[in-house]
Amino acid sequence: MSPALRFSRPEDIPALVRLINAAFVAESPYIEGERVNADTLHEILDRGKFLLFEENGEPIACAFIEPRGERAHLGLVSVDPARQQTGLGTKLMAAVEDHCRTAGFHEMELRFINHRTELQHFYARAGFHSTGVEEVPTTHRTKVPFHFIQMTKPLL
Repeated sequence: MSPALRFSRPEDIPALVRLINAAFVAESPYIEGERVNADTLHEILDRGKFLLFEENGEPIACAFIEPRGERAHLGLVSVDPARQQTGLGTKLMAAVEDHCRTAGFHEMELRFINHRTELQHFYARAGFHSTGVEEVPTTHRTKVPFHFIQMTKPLL
């Protein structure tokens, strides 16, 4: 049975917190603490929505889609670590792109920590190209210096 694709509902927040924090453990050498909590997700859901794959009622992959004019900003792209490298991330990105194109966006954008070079390769294979960097101020959560790589993909 293939995973079901749908938009998140408020009752998904606890499961999404678990999924996102598990997927973002890869950032733990660079940033202290968990990536999100329930309050964070409640706050961002005022600005956009999660598209997710679920299996047996549990989210196994998700991406946050935030409208920014004619551009869709993607954030918190997450795949259950046990399902990474299975093609699920590629299916998720294809579903996100289909949604964004149907919703009338002209472009998708995202960003990630420069130390995560595997993500740059993954997104490049999905048709994204680098558009610059964004400096990140050092905070109490920063373990090592880093910056964000910004990438975009036209949808026209």
